[in-house]
Amino acid sequence: MKKVLSKQDGVIFHCLVRNFKNDYANVLFVKEIDNLKKLEENLIQLQESQDFFKLIDEQSSRITFHKILKDNFVVPNHFSCVECGTFELKNDYDQLLTISESIENEYLNTFENTKAHFIGSINENRFSEITIGETLGKTKEICYGYFNNPFCKQLLEMADETTMELDFWYLIA
Repeated sequence: MKKVLSKQDGVIFHCLVRNFKNDYANVLFVKEIDNLKKLEENLIQLQESQDFFKLIDEQSSRITFHKILKDNFVVPNHFSCVECGTFELKNDYDQLLTISESIENEYLNTFENTKAHFIGSINENRFSEITIGETLGKTKEICYGYFNNPFCKQLLEMADETTMELDFWYLIA
């Protein structure tokens, strides 16, 4: 599947990840959202992708789009895990990106493990915070450090805790 995706127009990066619940996910970065529509049309026609999709239980499959709300985001060359937290906001969206930038500059970037970070928009009031890390263990440790960091606490206080979901995914292909 990786070879097929690498030949598709607009695809920047693709990898397969797994979490500790034994779920799998395709992580796909594209230049523009329209590239995903073209990708879907192209994949349906290719035998390699049809063979891949036969392996997947459609009932367990879901697609979530995270629109990156960060200018000039670059997918790192080397990493082994992705931390994905999703949440809805209790408060206004206006402060979210400023707080995210503070978290990145004052906390996440103080660790060599952090390879990339962004806030994503899933829908009108559902967001994601994605951190890409060098190792799974260190990424989890840094994430749990949010509870003790004043920059990170601001984000935690903005989020509706009843809607928060957090998962860690490690690279397998």
